[in-house]
Amino acid sequence: MMPVTTRVVFLCAAIRFLHAIASAQEAGNPYERQVGEQIKKLASASAESRSGAAEALGFLRACEAEQPLIGRLRDESSEVRRQAAMALAWCGGRKAVPPLLKTLEDEEWMVRQAAWIALTNLTGMEFPFDCLDQAGERAAQAARWYRWWANVPIDRPPQEVLDLLAGPSNLASGRPIETSTTYLGPPEIMTDGQFGPRYWQTKNVRPPQWCTIDLGRVAEIDQVVVHQYGPGYCMSEYELAVSLDNRQFEAAVREKRPTETTLVLDFPPRPARYVRITSLANQSPRYPTTFFEIEVHSAKSPKVQFNEPVAWRQERGLRALGVLGTRGASEAILAVLGNAPPTATPFRPTVRAGLRSLGRLREEVGFQALLRLLDHPFWARYAADALGDFGDPRAVPGLIAAYARFAKRLDGSDPPEVPADDKMSFPSLDRMLETPYLVAYALCRLPLDDPKDLEALRRIAPLVMANLPGDHDTYVLYEPEVGHLLTRWLMDHSGLRQQACEHAFERLGRPRRVAKPAGGPAWSEFPPDRIASWLPAVCTEREDLPRLLALLEHDDGWVRLNAAKAIAWLGDRRAVGPIARLLAESKSEADYGYSGTFKDEEYNDSAPRWREGPIRALGLLGAHEHTDLLVRILNDERSVVDVRHAAAEALADLGNDAALEALATAALSHSFHSIRHIARDALWTRGIDPARNLREPEETPRLLPDPCPDAPQPLEAIVFVKGDNNLPNTLGTVEQADRWRQTYAVTDSGPVYRAGANLFLLRPPKPDGEAIPLTRFPDGYVGEPELSWDARQVVFTRRGQLDPWWHIWRIGVDGSGLEQLTDGPYHSVGPAWLPDGRIVFASSRAGIRDEYHGYPCTALCVMNPDGTDLHPVATNIGRDNEPAVLADGRIAFSRLEVFYSRNKTELTLHAMHPDGTMDLVLYGPERRRYWRALDHGPPSPADEQEAPLTHRVLRITQPQAMPDGQKILAVTQGGLTLIGPLRDRETLLALDDEKHRAYTTPFPLPDGRLLCAVTAKIPEREKIDLGLYVFDPSDQSLELIYNDPKAADYEPRPVLARRPPLVQPVQAKRYAYSGRFLCSSVFATQEQDVPVRGRFVRLIEGVPVVSRHSTHTNPEPVWKNHGGTFARVLGMAPLAPDGSFCVEVPADRLLHFQVLDSDRRVIGNQLTWIYPRPGETKSCVGCHENPHTTTRRADALAAHYPPLDFRPRGDEFTYRAKAWFKGHLPPEIEERTRTVRAVNLLGR
Repeated sequence: MMPVTTRVVFLCAAIRFLHAIASAQEAGNPYERQVGEQIKKLASASAESRSGAAEALGFLRACEAEQPLIGRLRDESSEVRRQAAMALAWCGGRKAVPPLLKTLEDEEWMVRQAAWIALTNLTGMEFPFDCLDQAGERAAQAARWYRWWANVPIDRPPQEVLDLLAGPSNLASGRPIETSTTYLGPPEIMTDGQFGPRYWQTKNVRPPQWCTIDLGRVAEIDQVVVHQYGPGYCMSEYELAVSLDNRQFEAAVREKRPTETTLVLDFPPRPARYVRITSLANQSPRYPTTFFEIEVHSAKSPKVQFNEPVAWRQERGLRALGVLGTRGASEAILAVLGNAPPTATPFRPTVRAGLRSLGRLREEVGFQALLRLLDHPFWARYAADALGDFGDPRAVPGLIAAYARFAKRLDGSDPPEVPADDKMSFPSLDRMLETPYLVAYALCRLPLDDPKDLEALRRIAPLVMANLPGDHDTYVLYEPEVGHLLTRWLMDHSGLRQQACEHAFERLGRPRRVAKPAGGPAWSEFPPDRIASWLPAVCTEREDLPRLLALLEHDDGWVRLNAAKAIAWLGDRRAVGPIARLLAESKSEADYGYSGTFKDEEYNDSAPRWREGPIRALGLLGAHEHTDLLVRILNDERSVVDVRHAAAEALADLGNDAALEALATAALSHSFHSIRHIARDALWTRGIDPARNLREPEETPRLLPDPCPDAPQPLEAIVFVKGDNNLPNTLGTVEQADRWRQTYAVTDSGPVYRAGANLFLLRPPKPDGEAIPLTRFPDGYVGEPELSWDARQVVFTRRGQLDPWWHIWRIGVDGSGLEQLTDGPYHSVGPAWLPDGRIVFASSRAGIRDEYHGYPCTALCVMNPDGTDLHPVATNIGRDNEPAVLADGRIAFSRLEVFYSRNKTELTLHAMHPDGTMDLVLYGPERRRYWRALDHGPPSPADEQEAPLTHRVLRITQPQAMPDGQKILAVTQGGLTLIGPLRDRETLLALDDEKHRAYTTPFPLPDGRLLCAVTAKIPEREKIDLGLYVFDPSDQSLELIYNDPKAADYEPRPVLARRPPLVQPVQAKRYAYSGRFLCSSVFATQEQDVPVRGRFVRLIEGVPVVSRHSTHTNPEPVWKNHGGTFARVLGMAPLAPDGSFCVEVPADRLLHFQVLDSDRRVIGNQLTWIYPRPGETKSCVGCHENPHTTTRRADALAAHYPPLDFRPRGDEFTYRAKAWFKGHLPPEIEERTRTVRAVNLLGR
């Protein structure tokens, strides 16, 4: 719990906000200002402030803070000492080593561990140290460090560090490579030292096809090894040639014969710098080349086997040279990097470490090398970053020239030379490219006072504005982001900030306040929605307020949002009255009504929705007199979640008594759970817990009478859905939800995936049985019927024809007692009866948008059978679908998981207790390759299928418990599928029939046969004909029960009494703020780097997106809502020596863990969102561990100590967690979210 004394600090939130966006000239450049602020906080009386400052300085890599951080190694707070030790790993130099050695004797084990990790990062040495060993053993281990340090020369690098720089015996390792053509690649994977799974391939081109490796220097070579894909894809005629100048090549080997997969070519030694392999013919003519890797060796440099990867060893040495420095360090670094540093993926961190060290050393030879690399399309960005560290103004002309070359053009298009790892597959309107970002960052750190430099800066000023990211296809933030800080600083120094402001106003139809100068620069002619994003960055003068207020009524919602943001940042309270009047007179979104079209789930208000902007502005401007207005909006069910969420944040900004009272109520009972979290956090960071004195509600599960008769029952009737075979919610989304109601892959086609017209009762269940209407709705839709355990009640979902909201209804099997159980502007779908008579279902009351296409997410909830005591039991940023109860009383359900916008889009099978605890994945991730092969055939260079494994490959839907209690029936793209009992085992029940028939909505009968709906797999919608059948898995026979050829008949549910499963006890504490995570060991993993290099654990919360800025009312496609999440780093700490950790975290939040090495680089990434329930301790064996393993016998060391407090403080490092790559998240892209997309810190 945060001390009550800190509440006063937070009452001034709006004032602090306005101070943060003050002109950069007042306190140095943006980087200096942030470093200075954090150094000042290191002297705070608050231990929490000192700890947060040390952490922030680490993110900034602020070497200027070395001495203040050293001083905090003696802080009275162990948390401050830990954070200071960790920060010194990235901010420290030679002076930090002795105090860190002393800190190995600290009384707290985690401080000792942090000091050891910092020492390894600074020195490159990996001497062991067990922080939890006996004192005597620790002293002996520390003594080795002391002895080594005592022998480190003061005037030259230690020999042990220089020894780390020894290069690989493979001369091609990491070297640049050119190719004739490329179909799959990129080419540099042939020299990355990794033998698969990726390869370079040419396709549908005539031989000869070649690749040429630049060894970087002339070497005497006598062997080349070509690792080809495999039989059928090997060369049948080839040539190996060498050259000294890349123009004249001499053949060393030429043969026409079938070649081996591993082609070893030995030849007499000869000098070469360039080595070319040419394919003249291939076993597969369509693919002249398919290579994994190429090695080049020299007899003078025999193959050397190292105990550790060369790239990591060299990286440690290069980093240590930057720390320890002295004579010859820069030359040693350059000898490793060469004139053209390797760009292959495994060597990139090594080169970056070397470049950063050159910046720290500040020697002329390094400065000139960095200037040369500004011309390198790949390395220019990191050379620029190092030049920012270097601090020499002579770099400014080269940096400006690099910006002009590598920045986006004035029309917003990408420049010709964008590194492949920075080129997304979608327009990058919402982010900067990395090279211009790091160049701008460096320019902001250097003196900009030379007249020639300022003139050059003025020439690129229009490009600086053209590269400012907007909020297109993402979400709007109302605090200055790093891009704004850098842009404003450069525009101020160019003297053209106000001219950019005037141009933006002119493009938006407002008159100029400052005349356009003759001969002024040409600015981008962006449309209103894009140029509006300039306003917050460049409108800094009070005289601009009237024009900004006028823009609050612009026709374009993006203009309104950005005008509101600019007003908030301007800090002029004259805006409060007009904004409040505008909001008071505005309509709620529900007042615009609905379109009546099935898939238009939003109101008919215009998009993007604008009211959130003025609401946030009121909070940031300190409009305390309008607290009541914000409270009304917060509680207005006719306002969308976007707007109500903004009201909660505005009230948190105000922080007055009335605002906090409203937030206290919202924290416990608001209808949107995401708003409960906003309110709870706002109170928590002020030391207020609204649930402190509340008793947990009584949730003693009641036992139902056993309705199951002694003898087997005959099947006398079936409840089913009748509807249209032309399913309305698959129109336009065939690739995401098939026509036959089997599987689906995104939120577009839900939340009820099989919408029908009415429920029917078939009695008897035979082709000539009578289909009796159970419901008689004249319009609208129904779906998802489930019978109670005594077979007397049916719960189902329904929505009206003109009402987009699905709700849960109940009716007796005899047609009596029709009753609506849920209401309001929320989806409530997928009901199922729990063993105690309550109902579990999925609801959009989560108040979250999915981070891929922006539709409402559904998460599991539980309510009483009459609809009372409705409360959440799960959290998800995709969809929780189709819950069903297992024999042990747990809930099985299908979960649509998305991550970082579209890194992952898949439906996996989960199970959890009815209170939401013990949530785990039953099936999915281990079998991605199986399902991809089933879809597209075995992987090979010829399968022409580039679908990533985590993008729409897993589609596990409609789970039901089998009578044996061991397996779960589901529907997949393979049809009816039995899953289990192991989590990587499945059985396709009708595999031979899968190509011709579609099976859906199955339900097991007591004898093991399956009720289901079946249709021929016909692409023409008008020919689809779903009917009811019984499928017998024992002989794969199919028996027709009922088929109306004029309608779709599906969702059959037997009218049979069933014995209720076990009733699980309640473990979650509904009012608790937090839960815990205990990991036995991250070293229990299939990620090979983690056990060797894993040092830290970092916890990230993905604060979910709630806004939707593209709907059916604007011209953009409705799916253009790829928001990702707003990430905040809740904490980072050393792992225990056994790889374990234990942390306390906020409950029911989207969280993911990362394992980091000593330099804070991600080497193990949990690419999924997880959460503990309130009061739950969630444990795991490891990270990506073998699914059939369990925890080791020894207790996790971290379990013997209090958990680390990773609950929010309010000042966490934040960034936009979104990546555009489908199905994979390269480490450099993930890292870029915390630099290019950083929000409140200039992270490095």
